[in-house]
Amino acid sequence: MDYHSGGTAMERMNLGKLSSAVDAAAGHSPVYETVVNFTRELGTTVTLARWERADCCDSMVESGGIGWVLSGTVRKSVILESGQRRIVDLMMRGDFFSLQGDDPRAFSFEVSTDEAVTARIAHRDLISMPILQPELYRFVHERTCETISRLENHILVQGRTRSAQKIASYLSLLCARLSEEQGAAVELPMSRYDIADHVGLAVETVSRAITDLRRRGLIELETPRSMAICQAQKLLADLT
Repeated sequence: MDYHSGGTAMERMNLGKLSSAVDAAAGHSPVYETVVNFTRELGTTVTLARWERADCCDSMVESGGIGWVLSGTVRKSVILESGQRRIVDLMMRGDFFSLQGDDPRAFSFEVSTDEAVTARIAHRDLISMPILQPELYRFVHERTCETISRLENHILVQGRTRSAQKIASYLSLLCARLSEEQGAAVELPMSRYDIADHVGLAVETVSRAITDLRRRGLIELETPRSMAICQAQKLLADLT
């Protein structure tokens, strides 16, 4: 396995270092454990990289293929003609995403947490996988379907007509991704500016919507990023 630090230096990474990175990712799920095992089985065909907050991870897309997050969070964004940033996807631990090195749309990848560890398979290795590693390829296909489902859910969020509905739906989906325990406090891996750029609203609108949800007792905020959904059913009812 290759290991990149900060997108520049490179060293060989052994499974012990991978274990350390995995242990740092709190809240493991059965699917996430399967992703880790999948990464181990790939052996030398996978490239691992460790990044720090605000690091640009664009080098991941140089050879195309697919990538996934082992710890931390990576945001995929694009700068529109107006100069406004729009976050296209938010990849958390266990999430897969496609890498198109020749994509004319100038997407950029950036770490939004203190640290992130990513993995990727080059396009050439992905092509040979159905024949050489059919079980692993089947797993990749399943994760790809999950990626499509994740993006479809975000399209549904964008389709909400009221900004309050957008934020309630967005936070509900986000908390479900961050914790399998309903009502558990989660640490949001992004700022309100990121949320605004992800749902296409002004940051002031996002702040007002979050404040309103808190005032109504639907969510709790210990810090600006530590949130818990107190009344999931009422929050879902707010979407109708």
